[in-house]
Amino acid sequence: LTVAWAAGLGGDLVGLYSFDAEPRRFTPPQPGRAVFPLLRRQTADMSYSTVESNHTLALAHLNGLLSRRSLIVIFSDFADTTTAELLVENLQVLNRMHVVLFVTLRDPLLESLQGGQARSLDQLAEAVVAADMLRERQVVLDRLARIGVLCLETAPGKLTPRLLSAYLDIKGRELI
Repeated sequence: LTVAWAAGLGGDLVGLYSFDAEPRRFTPPQPGRAVFPLLRRQTADMSYSTVESNHTLALAHLNGLLSRRSLIVIFSDFADTTTAELLVENLQVLNRMHVVLFVTLRDPLLESLQGGQARSLDQLAEAVVAADMLRERQVVLDRLARIGVLCLETAPGKLTPRLLSAYLDIKGRELI
């Protein structure tokens, strides 16, 4: 919502799209200041879903809904290499016409498990698994960056200022 507000102040159009296993909500891009109250209500009405996201269906659907070059900010994550591969393929297609900013949150638990002192075999196993997961995650983010997708991985408490900064940088570089 902070980016939507900033975009509205800057005279940009702002929309909203949400999905999980299927597309859920689409508010077409509109003048940001006028649509902001609607976006605020819609985001407040969203609920958490435990259903796995279908990036292929959702991003293909979104691509069909947008007729002009847009900045698409995607808040998502991936749990395994298959999901990650599908995500990369779909973001590559979307990135051909649009500017895509992929936003994901760091997992402080994984980082602490990787960096801690192992005092038992269980802790050592946890540290190895955490290190593997973080390494795989970085490989995916590097792949996204190589195909031109902008990536923002941040700690949960730093999301708003980092996202706003990324938006202002994109605008400053006239990518949209």
